[in-house]
Parts: sequence; C-alpha cells; structure tokens
Amino acid sequence: MFGTPIFNNFLVYHGFRKRGYCYQWTEDLFLALDALKLKTLELHWGEAYAGTWRENNCLVVTAKGQPFERGMILEAWRHFGYLRWNLLLSDEDRYFENTKWAARVRSRAAAAKTSEPHLVSPFSGELQQLKEAASDGAH
Repeated sequence: MFGTPIFNNFLVYHGFRKRGYCYQWTEDLFLALDALKLKTLELHWGEAYAGTWRENNCLVVTAKGQPFERGMILEAWRHFGYLRWNLLLSDEDRYFENTKWAARVRSRAAAAKTSEPHLVSPFSGELQQLKEAASDGAH
C-alpha cells in the first residue's frame, strides 16, 4: 500500500489494484488468526461509521468471554499496511461489533476451502513415509 488510505481506495475502485479496502485487510487478518484456532482469545468484527463513505472495519481481539468493548483493535488499513493496535475504547472512532459479518466471512472461507480441487500427488505415499521416518528419528 502506498499513499493515503483514501488514495489506495481510489486505486482499488478504478481497478489499478485488485484489493486493499479496509474490509479486505480485516478479512485477511481475521481468517489468518481464525485458522490458528486460538483457545484463550476471541475474534470479533468491528465497524465504525457503517454504511457511510467513512466506514472502517477492524479486527477486535478479546480474552475469551470478555465483552467486545474490552477488546484490542488490530487493523492495517489506516497506516498503509502496517499493523496498528490499540484498545477499542481509546480509539478516535466508535466501533460496533458485527457478528453477522464475521459469520459471513467464516462461511465464505469454509465454502471456498471445500470447493478447492484436491490434487493427489503420485509422491504422497513417499512424502508420508519420509514424515514418519523423520518423526521416528526425532525421538
């Protein structure tokens, strides 16, 4: 990302870049962390100014069982692709949780994963044997 976030949006809107809207940064970060199957943290979708030209999305991370408002913002759009974090309540924008959008992102990712072709390598048996041999030698 280069220039300002708004300039980046201009580039995406006009097709000079394929991706880069704030919700795309958030989706990518959300799915990457969700894939870790975290046990002590929960991931939430946060949005400010929803439905307006100022809309911004972020990932909010909380300790398991804690309310959204006690979370920490993780987002990369505002600072040109560099991860930014701060407590939700200390941010200059007021974020609200959108559980429906988070569920939608997860379900789209799951659907895309199941529709990917699964290629079987003629070497998969040998690879499995190598993995087993390596794990046996490590003990």
